[in-house]
Amino acid sequence: MVHSELIVVGLTLALGIAACGGGDGAGDRAAGDSGTGGGGASTASGGDPDPDPADARTFDHRHAALDGIPASCIDALKSGDFVFHYAHRSHGSQIIVGAESIEASSPVYGFEAEYCGVPAETGVFRMWDGMIDNNLVVGEQYWASEAGVDEVRAILGDHPEIRYSMWAWSSEIAEQTEQDVQRYLDALDALGQEFPKVTFIYMTGPADAEYNGVNRAKRNQQIRGFCRERGKILYDFEDLDVHFGGERHTAVVDGVEIPMQHPRFDVEASGNAEYEHTHTTQDSCEIKATAFWRMMAELEGCAQ
Repeated sequence: MVHSELIVVGLTLALGIAACGGGDGAGDRAAGDSGTGGGGASTASGGDPDPDPADARTFDHRHAALDGIPASCIDALKSGDFVFHYAHRSHGSQIIVGAESIEASSPVYGFEAEYCGVPAETGVFRMWDGMIDNNLVVGEQYWASEAGVDEVRAILGDHPEIRYSMWAWSSEIAEQTEQDVQRYLDALDALGQEFPKVTFIYMTGPADAEYNGVNRAKRNQQIRGFCRERGKILYDFEDLDVHFGGERHTAVVDGVEIPMQHPRFDVEASGNAEYEHTHTTQDSCEIKATAFWRMMAELEGCAQ
């Protein structure tokens, strides 16, 4: 059992002090490496003071298929047994609108995201969309300030039915320093230890812009490395951005080859259209939601 005073100290350090190690040097893979990995058993807790790398799970383009989720598993995910807490901005909303699009064409994938609260609807996958009174959530409102962390605590403390929590990067991932991202990683790790019955899911950021693209790729790789070494659950948003039809798309930015959003999902490409203000296409949103469904099926232990 972790004493609460130690957790508070650890989280304060995570928010206020840049951690050492895990830099951009020899320990990192090339910026262009999408870093897909995974394997190991599913974990039921968000934080572990003695992490096992074998617990690491990565969900990416390899999980963008609904086959392998039996009907009994879909029913279990819609049973109302738990609620998924999700904080995000426009890029992160791709998962939500994608899930709604899938439900519209295949009602068996019932899904309800409630603005800043627990959905009242039954017989659907239930998602708390946002924080207490806002669903366009920057880092300072979730992990990057004491006030944000306290709001996460309040939501989880008042709603024990929440078993998962996740925050999505938007384009700000490209401007984060190594120390900034380490604060994100340490803050989620400390929250996971404070709420051992909640699984905190880590995310990489989007790959739809070349601006600061080399740094963006490094920061996403930093997140992958932490999750791999610390046995965390990772939803690899960048990897899902860059793959389509068996092809991994890259671009050379500032002389470095980095992962870039596949042209199939580029709203500026001929024939493509932006879907629901998400910076990407309907295809991309549905792929993100498909990988989310598959992730939940595997984490709940009912996927084939």
